Amino acid sequence: MACCAAIAAVIGLVRAAWFRLLPDRRPVEPTFAPPAHRSADGTAPLRAEPAGVPRRRGLTGSALVGVAVGTAAYALAITILRATPVVRTLDGPWVVRDAGLVALVAVTLLAGLAGGGARSVPAVLLGAGVAWTELGLLDMHLLGLFELRVAALPLDLLLHGSGPLLVVLAAQRLARPRPRLETSTP
Repeated sequence: MACCAAIAAVIGLVRAAWFRLLPDRRPVEPTFAPPAHRSADGTAPLRAEPAGVPRRRGLTGSALVGVAVGTAAYALAITILRATPVVRTLDGPWVVRDAGLVALVAVTLLAGLAGGGARSVPAVLLGAGVAWTELGLLDMHLLGLFELRVAALPLDLLLHGSGPLLVVLAAQRLARPRPRLETSTP
């Protein structure tokens, strides 16, 4: 079930990155109901022009930066692990996978930095956790590029549990209500 949620998050982030890089391709999303307009007596009825879709500059850019950071951290961690006797590297499309990771980092970093502004740490953690989880599942289970030789269960839990842990920490911080600054009048 966590895999499905992570895939849904990845699809949402890819869609957000696409519309950030190509904002003119964003489809017009209908609103609930058009605003009511009453014409003056004897004149033609007024037609409401569709309102443009408001651009949200929320957490998407930070989450995309998090995907780039998580992907780079995962690639570095796996490269280091492959140099140890703990991991047995299997034959597979390593070159294609590495090129895909470089492209993923480049696209998500460009899309994430396109909006500018301040970064949200919980959103960066969320993006990094989703990227780590998906890449771990992709490399070990879908592509079968490597397997753990020693202490397989603890290392497997560490490898596959790191991403969901980051997602939980991010969700916990995102769910907290923000403190409001209230001015007191004497």
